[in-house]
Amino acid sequence: MGKSRVIFASIIGTALEFYDFMLFAVFSESIGHVFFPPGLISDFQSGWLTFIVAYLSRPFGATLFGYIGDKYGRKFSLILTVSCMGIPTFIIGVMPGYETLGITATIILFASRLVQGLCTGGEYNGSAIFTLEHVGKNLPGFAGGLITGASVIGALGAVGVGVLITNDAMPDWAWRIAFIIGALVSLVGLYIRMFVEESPAYQALQEDEALEDSKKDTKSPLLTALSKHSKSVRLSIAIGFLNGTLSYTLYKFVNLYLQNLGMTKHDTLLYTNIGIIVFIFGSPTWGYIMDKIGYKRMMLLSCSLAMSLAVPIFFLLQTLNPWMIALAQILMGLCVASIAGPEHAFIQRLFPTKDRFSGVAFSFSTGMGLGAGVSPLVMKLLVEETGVLLLPSVVMIAAGLLLFILLKKYKGPYYDL
Repeated sequence: MGKSRVIFASIIGTALEFYDFMLFAVFSESIGHVFFPPGLISDFQSGWLTFIVAYLSRPFGATLFGYIGDKYGRKFSLILTVSCMGIPTFIIGVMPGYETLGITATIILFASRLVQGLCTGGEYNGSAIFTLEHVGKNLPGFAGGLITGASVIGALGAVGVGVLITNDAMPDWAWRIAFIIGALVSLVGLYIRMFVEESPAYQALQEDEALEDSKKDTKSPLLTALSKHSKSVRLSIAIGFLNGTLSYTLYKFVNLYLQNLGMTKHDTLLYTNIGIIVFIFGSPTWGYIMDKIGYKRMMLLSCSLAMSLAVPIFFLLQTLNPWMIALAQILMGLCVASIAGPEHAFIQRLFPTKDRFSGVAFSFSTGMGLGAGVSPLVMKLLVEETGVLLLPSVVMIAAGLLLFILLKKYKGPYYDL
């Protein structure tokens, strides 16, 4: 199979899977209202709690599917992730709420989100590893940016559905339609992945005679990565943390921020689409720039953008001027794309082929889970406790500064794809 067909298959599969996963972020408050005991906690808190569960489970999914990907093949791991993603999506879409099932509905919801988080932990980096090992040295930054863009296209699809369904003319249960559609499109992703070939790098590893000796080592690929590549693990966690902080500021926190200032959820989602569209096209663009200016230089530039644009973004948002909000979302989209687009080509070079899936997936997912699950809550608390509308920018600056320091300290090694 040609490289372009592999990239296309990865793009389609990743987009479909992230559509499923991101639906919950869009409808978290509606879902919290349906599946949690009334009056126990707010709809926001219940929805966000379940959302965090999925994100904090991502490192465990990365560990599981990373092991499968390193031991049994990238393709096999990716077939499993897309197969397992559609089932909990369907369950959430059709399951009766708390009024009918009581606490059982809440438990099943948590279990479904747990499975989704596990699958996503293996999907995002697994798909990129599979693609870049096919691409090799032929514009890996650009190819990795396309995979990132695909995940954002899936998210945009979820947000677009959210815009339609949050319309006042739609019934309260309409969000279920989006989940049922998501379950059906997972079948498309599964079909596509059944007909792609294993990555050349993994095939070569399997054929290497030296691998016969390494198979006698009972240590898992993840333990090897943690013990032999600890600096790479720390750096990858920091990259994931910055990505999670920025992307879920764009996807989720800015929506809540603007709603608290008086905007409707429908209108905030429309503005979010502006940032997401910039994110989609910006990811391969920044990845291409990385191919031209160098891996580390691009990552340092990403940190600098996050730190320098954080305050201007929140200053523009609080004006509630439509043009200023649109500009803020454009800047936010550029920030997220600058880290999320190039990150695959950079992180994958921090680990050798034998331990790459486990090392990359676990470390990145750990950072991503912390950034996406914790940073928006910290931002929300800062605003609520102080009333200072610019304070969320401090979280963005801190995440960028942490990665900047670790990048400066890292001197190698780097491995071929």
